[in-house]
Amino acid sequence: MNFEFFKTEKQGDILIVTFNNTQKMNAMNLAFFEELPLLVEEIEKDESVKVAIFRSDAKHFSVGLDVFDLGQKMPDLLKTETKAKRVKLYNLIKKMQLGMNMIEEGKKIYIAEVNGYCIGGALDLIAACDLRTASMDAKFSLRETKLAIIADLGSLQRLPFIIGSANTKYLAFTGKDITAKEAKEMHLINELYENKEELDKKTLELAKEIAENPFDAVSGAKKFINNLSEKIKKEELEKIATHNSAFLDFEEVAYYFQKSLQKRG
Repeated sequence: MNFEFFKTEKQGDILIVTFNNTQKMNAMNLAFFEELPLLVEEIEKDESVKVAIFRSDAKHFSVGLDVFDLGQKMPDLLKTETKAKRVKLYNLIKKMQLGMNMIEEGKKIYIAEVNGYCIGGALDLIAACDLRTASMDAKFSLRETKLAIIADLGSLQRLPFIIGSANTKYLAFTGKDITAKEAKEMHLINELYENKEELDKKTLELAKEIAENPFDAVSGAKKFINNLSEKIKKEELEKIATHNSAFLDFEEVAYYFQKSLQKRG
């Protein structure tokens, strides 16, 4: 299957998935959310693939949601004054959650390889992956609170099981950027490397090391580790989708988003 947002390359039983929206710093547009579930479904069905790596060839892993693309392609998104339109927003949030849920629930092992910025929705994605590697230039941010949004794609549900509730609160309450070194100290990152070249090489070596093990045992270990928190995460993802579809104030979001752009400029 051909994708707009993703490029794929097989190396034995490893699938390398490279983001393909480099002109916009791999901002997660509508194509990303439409294609991610299809991509993961394809990976899960392919018996020759054991490990998939998400990565970027650009300066940044991803700067998160492409709000301009979503707003342009879904102009009614901001019009939520009726029950029907709120339901439409709820369904969109659930659709955007789907691919990331499939990564976490899948049998295959998923590794996120991060360089440069990993912001907002990109952090949701790597939190859904099984392992995370990064280069020293990586920066991470749970940015949504700065934009008057409660993150609803999985970070708040998954990060407490990865970095603990105190660190998750710290990231969520401040919305600040943290360095790769800070992310490693929090245990958000499993392995940290000096530069992108070393990151690519060592992450592939890690994937091969995993793939060399009897895969039923690896996949089984993933299943039983995830079972410890699966019910809680599913319930909370449903709750946040319902909450945001009911209470999100898009005028406030637009105000803080413009403010953020001006600050960056």
